[in-house]
Amino acid sequence: MRKYRASQEVGELNLLPIMNLISLLIPFLLLSAQFIQIGIILIQTPRLKSQSSADKKQKKKALNLTVIMTGKGYYVKSRFGSECPPGKAGGEEKLCFRNKEKGKFTADTIRALQLHLWYLYKRKYGSSQYYEDEKMDHHSITLVPQHDVKYEAVVKTLDALREIPAGAKDPPSPTNMPASGCRMTFDKKAHTWMVQGAKGEDVTERACMYHLVTLAIGAS
Repeated sequence: MRKYRASQEVGELNLLPIMNLISLLIPFLLLSAQFIQIGIILIQTPRLKSQSSADKKQKKKALNLTVIMTGKGYYVKSRFGSECPPGKAGGEEKLCFRNKEKGKFTADTIRALQLHLWYLYKRKYGSSQYYEDEKMDHHSITLVPQHDVKYEAVVKTLDALREIPAGAKDPPSPTNMPASGCRMTFDKKAHTWMVQGAKGEDVTERACMYHLVTLAIGAS
């Protein structure tokens, strides 16, 4: 004879102990969290919409300083043409700073680029006459990394573009550079990002080279 088991009712799942445990763990997680300062890099991306005639005219007045990164090294150019150091252009390609090994941007190569850009920024094109407009911001530059360049190399190059090289000799680097370097803070009154020193002092000229970077990824 078959025996039928009585059906047992399944009670509701009690989540209260788990919720109590999570509530106890949240304060410990907050206490163990490490708070860090986040640096801001002003990076613009080229817009796809067509430019007006006024924008195109304004662009012609800019220096249009551009650094192109490939696996072979760095190209530097402006609206005047190639901006390689004397005797550094590698043949017809105008490669200014060549990597010893393809794809590897060493600290020496990045440092050489930084010193040359400091020379262009302060000595060669320090005067506003090269911009054909006194209102043009000479802190702007375009960085064009090709598809064969690693992300890490792009970040290191961005840092090199922003910071004034310490120990530079041609021309000498400022002796009163702030310890924080080229750090951006948001000015609520001006409603814009600015380079700030102690007590709200604007230290742009003493801390930064090209902090207005246009990152053109994949451009040729």
